Formats: sequence, C-alpha cells, structure tokens
Amino acid sequence: MAPVSAEPDIRYVPLLVVVTHFISVVVLATIVGRSLFLSYVSLPPTQATRARSERRSTLIPLFASLLAVSLAIAVYEASSYAVLSYKVWADQRAVDVPIRLCSEDNALLGNNATPSHIARWLTDTALYIDAYEVLAEQAGRFFWGQQIELATISWSLLLSIEGRRRKISSLWAYLALAHLVSLPFAQNLFYIALLLTPTPMPAREDSGYLDSAFRRVYSRIFPPKPINWMPHPALFLVPLTQSFGVVFCLPWIAGTSSFATAVLLNKALSFAPLVVPAVAPLNWGKVYDHPHSAYSALTDLFRFVSTATFLLHAKATALALLHNAPHTHFHRHSKLLPFDMGKRRISERTSTAFAKVLGSMFDHPMVTGVVWDVLLSGVSLIVWASIRPLDVIDVLAVATPFFKSTILERHHEEPCAYDDADISNSPGGADQPDGPASSTRSRTRLGTSSTSPKASSRSSRGSARRKKAQLEEMEYVPGPENRMVVEGDVQPDEDVDWEAAGLTWGLAYLGGLGFSSAAVFGAECISR
Repeated sequence: MAPVSAEPDIRYVPLLVVVTHFISVVVLATIVGRSLFLSYVSLPPTQATRARSERRSTLIPLFASLLAVSLAIAVYEASSYAVLSYKVWADQRAVDVPIRLCSEDNALLGNNATPSHIARWLTDTALYIDAYEVLAEQAGRFFWGQQIELATISWSLLLSIEGRRRKISSLWAYLALAHLVSLPFAQNLFYIALLLTPTPMPAREDSGYLDSAFRRVYSRIFPPKPINWMPHPALFLVPLTQSFGVVFCLPWIAGTSSFATAVLLNKALSFAPLVVPAVAPLNWGKVYDHPHSAYSALTDLFRFVSTATFLLHAKATALALLHNAPHTHFHRHSKLLPFDMGKRRISERTSTAFAKVLGSMFDHPMVTGVVWDVLLSGVSLIVWASIRPLDVIDVLAVATPFFKSTILERHHEEPCAYDDADISNSPGGADQPDGPASSTRSRTRLGTSSTSPKASSRSSRGSARRKKAQLEEMEYVPGPENRMVVEGDVQPDEDVDWEAAGLTWGLAYLGGLGFSSAAVFGAECISR
C-alpha cells in the first residue's frame, strides 16, 4: 500500500499571483507616471497663463493628497484583511500563528516556518474571491460594495470618451489600477491627467524601432479612426447591460461555483468601453461634422448608465433595509386584543435597519476598506464637480430620464455659429475662453430654459455678431473645417461652484456613488 502524504500538496501558483499583483501595481504606476510626465511636458504655451498655472498648482496637490490618503487606506485595509484571513486559516488547522516575522537572530521569516505556512494558506484560501464574497454575502455589506462597482462602470466611460479625445496614453493602466489598488486612487490619478491635458496631446514620436514596428502592426490590424469618430452607442450598450446584469446577480450567486466566473467577467467587461473604440470597424460608427454634434448621443449613453445605476442602488437599499429590519414584537396576549399594536413601529424598525446598514462598515476589514473607497471617491467627485465649468442643467439632464431641455438643441445649433474652440485656434486668441466669451457662454446655457424662442434667437444672433467682431479685431485667420477643430477646456467663471458641489452630494445621497458619478461624468463630456 502506497504511503499517504501527511502534508497536503502546496501549489505556488497562488503565491505567484499575489507577487504578480504587487509587481503589476508598481509597473502600472510607473506607466501612469510616465503618461502624466508626457502630459506635463506637452502643455502648449497657450496653457501657461497665470490663471491656469495658479489653478493647476492648487488643484494638483489637492488631488495628489486625496490619492495618497486612498493609497494608504487601501494598503492598510488589505493588510488587515490578509492578516485576519491567515489567522482564521491557522485557527481552523491548529497552526501556530507567528508572533513576529523576525526570529531571535533577526532573520526575516526565520525559524517559525512562516514561508511554508504562507504558501499553504494561499493554497487553501481563495484570497481574492473570498474578499468579494465577504461583500456580497450580506445585503448590508453589498450596499457599499455595489456602489464601487457601479461607479467603476461610469468612470470607464469617462476614460474612453475624454481619454481618447485628449489622446491620453495608457488609459487601460488607469482602469487596471482601479481594480488592483482602489477606485479613488485611480480616479485621482486621472483627474490630475485631465488637468495636465486641457487640449489633446500632440502626436508622439516613436521612441525606437520596436515602438515603430509595433505601431505599424497595430495600425494595420486596427486602422486609426478619423477625428470626431465615435462608435455607435449600441456597441457600448451591449457590454454595459451585461455589466449591470452581472452586478445584479452577484449577491444571489455568492458562495456558489459560479461566483468566481461572475467576478472575473465583471472585471473584464469594465474594459469594454476602452476596447470597443479601438477594435470597432470604421463603418460601425459615425464621423460627426462638429464635436458638439455628438452631445446628444453621449447624453443618452450616460443617461442609460445613470438610470440603471439608480435602479440597482434602489434595489440594494431596499434589500439591505429589509434584511436588517427587526421583527415587530407583540405581547403574549396580543391575539385576544384586537386593538393592540406591535411594540416597534415602522419608523422604529426602519431607523434600526439604517443603523445596522451603517454599522456594517465595521464588520470586516474588507468592508471597511470599501466604505472608505466610497467616501473618498465621493469627496473627489464633489471636488471635481466644483472646480469644472459644468452646468447643473447638464448634470440634471444626464441624471433624469426623459429630461426636456433646450440645452441639447442649442448644442446641435452651436456648430453653425462661431465657437470658442475656433477662437482658441486663432492667433493671440488661445486664452479667449477664459474671458468674456466663456462668461457669456455659461450665462446663455443657464438661461436657455427660461427664454422665449424669439429672445433666444435674437440672443444667439447678437452673440454671433459679438464673436465675429472679436475675431475681426484679432485678425482671425480661417481655420480648418469644423470636424478638424481642436477643442480645449473652458476656464470656469468661479474658483468653486458650490451649486454643482451641492447637487453632486445630493445625487450621491439619493442614488449612490455610481448615480452621481454618471451624472457628473456625463456633464463633463458635454461641457466643452
């Protein structure tokens, strides 16, 4: 009879996965850092005005601080989860937990056989899948975990649309860092990239033979798309619908063999908005005559995301309250007292359920980390909305289904008149959007819903005449056709827009982080 091994087989693949995780974070952070450096050195001279330089010198350290805080919290909570998981595994197998990593002779991982124990622990424990099951197995915990997943979906759309428009390199690295580190960490990195790339980056020269050869092969397989080309919105709707479906099913399949497949599928589908524009054939999209002509399609796309996100958040909230609400308590004589009421009223049960949902954030280190991610991502989103030239009408138009506003009609009519981007392409007029033209544009956008058609037409004609006079004074040189216009960021009228910040916070409170993210990011894409 063959001898039976007393020790279970140890597989080193899980250990290799953990090591690869840490190495990947370092490599991706280096790639993103190089992308940010290229954006910084590629800033055109027209973006070096005092107002823009002072604004960048204030905002970039702010987002960098939020980035550092999110990274520190992610590392701490991940370490706490790993230590707890190891202790649970050791307790189940009667394995002594080492008191310290260093032995008496100060050798790291010394005489306590910790390396083999770590390998056995990772062999027996599905570390990553267990982390997601901790979030999905209880309704109160999934209330927090789902918000991160839904916010990632809307943020991936912003990466695809604004990242491609500004020609920011290595967009996939930002999204990968969101999965490997945390969402607020990657979001703050991308906010810094947007601040450093107010206009599309110039074409980058090949850094060597391999780079040149790779670009030739890539261009042959996936021919470059013309300016203002956008895939058909249905190409985005298919993977987005699948992502929402997977998120919907996660709490129901937690603890089953299908859960790991669903988690991996959800992560893969989040990259779809970045992959679709690159691999879609040219005839699967449309070349718009003017950048603003795509605003209606972008609004509908983000509106679909915000609506689906709101419905999923409402479902998660209802289930969390239902599962955490205490039962109504009756007297033992209640059966014979027809007018006797339960001791706990509906309001009391609801308040108790809310308290339990909020208290679930301290149930587990993984849940605590996700709650911190939701809070930090929400703070970053509020700050971003408050410093951008966003119109609250745009935010409401994206967040509200069937929203009727003349602003979308104005976007369609805008290419017929002179545009701020045309001014930025004229000699000496690159900073014109920071001045009266921008203020007029913002005031016109806020007042379109309350003016009459005649007054609106007179105002638009007067605005066109004023812009034409400004162009003549600056010796305007005719530029290329509309679809070749390069658009840049518009400088906001105020340093902080408290109205947009308050609206963002209200949407987050009403529909969760994903709902407010879809509204703000959708307004960001049509704010030019």
